Amino acid sequence: MKNWMLLTTAIATAGLMSMPAQAEDLNLWVRTSSAGVLEKLADLYNASHDDKVVITGITAEQMVPKLGASIAAGAAPDGAVLDLIYLPTFAATDSLEDLTDFIDGLPYAAALSPSHIRLATFDGKKYGVPALPDASIIAYNKDLFAKAGLDPEKAPTSLAEIAEDAKKITALGNDTYGLFFVASSGSWLVYDFTPHIWAAGADILSEDGRTATIDTPAMRATLAAYNDMWKAGAIHPTSRSGVGNDAVAAFASGKVGVLMTGSYIVNLMTSQYPDVNFGVAAIPGPDGGASSFAGGDTLSLMKGISPEKKAVAESFIDFYMQPEQQVLITKESGMPPRTDLAKEAYGAFDPRNLVAYDILAKAKTPYTYASDELFVARTGPWVNLLQSAIFDGNIDEAIAKAQADFTRILNRTNPK
Repeated sequence: MKNWMLLTTAIATAGLMSMPAQAEDLNLWVRTSSAGVLEKLADLYNASHDDKVVITGITAEQMVPKLGASIAAGAAPDGAVLDLIYLPTFAATDSLEDLTDFIDGLPYAAALSPSHIRLATFDGKKYGVPALPDASIIAYNKDLFAKAGLDPEKAPTSLAEIAEDAKKITALGNDTYGLFFVASSGSWLVYDFTPHIWAAGADILSEDGRTATIDTPAMRATLAAYNDMWKAGAIHPTSRSGVGNDAVAAFASGKVGVLMTGSYIVNLMTSQYPDVNFGVAAIPGPDGGASSFAGGDTLSLMKGISPEKKAVAESFIDFYMQPEQQVLITKESGMPPRTDLAKEAYGAFDPRNLVAYDILAKAKTPYTYASDELFVARTGPWVNLLQSAIFDGNIDEAIAKAQADFTRILNRTNPK
């Protein structure tokens, strides 16, 4: 009897040891604008793994407040794919899981989009991995350039040159304008305008995001160039009140010479407006140089996620970072997060994408704990600065007010 009991105990123990680990579901919130790509990646992952990634789309405007409320209520998702500009805020409030060891251990760690890693870093620790990057660029209509006597194969290399070209294109008449930019949206204004400043070696915030640096020669020269174009009638009038769709429609109509836009424009134009003859280039500074705003999404995990679910997340990240998935991301979103796979990722697509991708290594993103208050708010200091200076010509007054308003907000929102 004793031997029988020992035998049955051994069999039971062996059975427990051989039982497969319970599959885990990783729940990720993503912006609805990014949900389509993430769902395709999740479907591919789920088809080859027992563990599953579940994607929930959240309206972009609701993502930050909804995620903040869920964290406060102790009911947060396992992770979120966020606009990278919000990473400092969530990291500073101790809401995210430290991913430093995982990121540093990746064989392609050095190739990850540098601005996404920088924005995901707080107090020396890394809290996010790039998912779907994009970069701001200019697109220009080659046919209009040729009609205006400009070299259609030579993109403007300075803002001064853009202004000169814009006036020549506007002089063609027939409701043709030299430049279109979206001035009604703070998000678009920071995306398209700050690269002019960065290209000149200046900035609007200190490296740590705690100090405003609005009043610079680069800022004054950039505002002056835009105001000059506005006064000359070289900026499309819808720029002042239009949205992103208006910008695309105006450029697609063949009536806009230069469009301030993002890397998505190449795939969009080639698929929907194949007859438009256009080129793309990095955004120049007042007198030269080049830069870009690194935008897009970063995947982060909520602090306290279980080790099992964290392992699933790390597996999913490494899965979508592989070359085959990087090609999918490029096809669906326009730009892969790994800078070492550009040629492979873009091999089957329009080579103009490489112009935007090449600038990603030089691209920047403002590091701040008050993105919405500073840049996004419709009555915030960034929107007020650009609209007042560009359309009303109050450059000195607008800069002084913006510097003061930025400083007030930063003093209140900077972590202690």
